[in-house]
Amino acid sequence: MKPFTNRLMDLPRYAVNGASAIHPGFDRIRMLLDGMGHPEKEFAVALVAGTNGKGSTASIIAACLTSQGIRTGLHTSPHLLHVSERMRVDGQAPSAEWLETQCERFEGLFFECQASFFEATLALSLLWFADQKVTHAVVEVGLGGRLDATNVLEAEVSVITGVALDHTDILGDTVGKIATEKAGIIKKGKPVILGRMPEEARLAIEEVARRQEAPVFLAENLVTITSMDRGFVRVVSGNRHLEEVAPELRGHHQWSNTAASLIALDCWVPKISDQALQSGLEHVRALAGLRARTEIVHTSPVVMVDVGHNPDAVANALIAFGTVADCPQSCIVLGLLSDKDASEIGRLIAKTGLQVFTVPVHGERGRTETALLDVMKTAGVSQVRAFSSVPKALVFALDANMDCLVIGSHFVAAEALTFFAASATL
Repeated sequence: MKPFTNRLMDLPRYAVNGASAIHPGFDRIRMLLDGMGHPEKEFAVALVAGTNGKGSTASIIAACLTSQGIRTGLHTSPHLLHVSERMRVDGQAPSAEWLETQCERFEGLFFECQASFFEATLALSLLWFADQKVTHAVVEVGLGGRLDATNVLEAEVSVITGVALDHTDILGDTVGKIATEKAGIIKKGKPVILGRMPEEARLAIEEVARRQEAPVFLAENLVTITSMDRGFVRVVSGNRHLEEVAPELRGHHQWSNTAASLIALDCWVPKISDQALQSGLEHVRALAGLRARTEIVHTSPVVMVDVGHNPDAVANALIAFGTVADCPQSCIVLGLLSDKDASEIGRLIAKTGLQVFTVPVHGERGRTETALLDVMKTAGVSQVRAFSSVPKALVFALDANMDCLVIGSHFVAAEALTFFAASATL
């Protein structure tokens, strides 16, 4: 018989099945939580939504809380290497035995509720948090916000990191419409923190907040981050002055996420210490378990892995990669789902002059390496070649001593992390 955890993976998944896996509304998640004894009532919750940066922001908040000694749960999606990554307590995922036991225990409930994979894993996350007696949980919103299963939670604070055009077939074809969907997580009278975003998006969110009588905090107006020597930054937020912080998450685009995280913490847990904030910013991966955000997994030549998959995220990753790449030749290993704006991403890459190695992303939403190669050529990328897998592209780049940015999809990032993990054991 197939392990129960594997059977969990057979539930409808947006990452694999696309829009057919999405069934908006809260009936199923409420049935799941009721069947599990309402674990979500055992801790305080912060919700984090946004087109880009929500995983980083949720992880920074969780890392700072853990650094303070607060028992903290963190739910993120999608996962990279194993489903248990979605549910972490103080940076640690549950054991395979715990997850298998709970999947067996609640398999009947999953099918009775006709739950999606996202709904089932969210419920399991909340169950794990209650089992581990967390007092605070940071929950990354899935798609949108208003009708996302995470919005069943009564959040004490909400964060919207940014808004850009993505998932336009589901959320709307303007940043204003998408922002309104994301603003659906705002709770009556509870604070909402906004990251950097277009004015159209900000105004749409502020209108929803006004109707909800929710105070709005514009993080970048409240936090100043300044570059210093040797990669350090100075962070000033109200009366807080953090000197010589070495943030683990690279790139100026992370400054907006950092600002939003700090204001969210001030609103939610105002007595957190400066030392905990600095430690959280400097050790996000260890304290929260975050991976593949401008993460350097190989140093000579440099290989950076990032999960950016829309034009804004790719643009930010390209800037971060440019600060560390120093080989005469550099390349990008790129794989994209079919619903991503490959043409605009190609135009961004074309401006850099970097070589592109296209790789496939499998599944119903996938795109072949040859189809992506054609798009890159049309977009103006002058040097592009197709590889049948991420490992083959990486072996070629390493043999040629090329610095490399791996980007475009969580599936591609996962293949790269697996490749380097296997190499480390040889």
